[in-house]
Amino acid sequence: MVKSLVFQGETSGKLFLFLVSGSNQLDPGKAAALTGEPLKRADPRQIRDETGFAIGGVAPIGHLIAIPAFADETLLGFDRIWAASGAHDAVFAAEPHAMVSAAQAVVATLAV
Repeated sequence: MVKSLVFQGETSGKLFLFLVSGSNQLDPGKAAALTGEPLKRADPRQIRDETGFAIGGVAPIGHLIAIPAFADETLLGFDRIWAASGAHDAVFAAEPHAMVSAAQAVVATLAV
């Protein structure tokens, strides 16, 4: 399972998407280093307004606006991954490289 974690830049106010395996935890320091600014929890209303999805169902693709995305390198070690598809109870399966490409995500070391 892929966690779609959305954070907000403290300086810019823009959203950033981090895709991490469900068994891993996002390292906030690594995430901030990739974005070039400190991060904070994003406002749920902003997430919904800019992605089109509510927290708990944020998909890695199909957002209303372009959001910079980063994918943890460990996702590429799976044959198939499952990600949210717009609702808290809806998921889709994908080949990891295809999903990362569709999300236009930068692959990086994100896990603790």
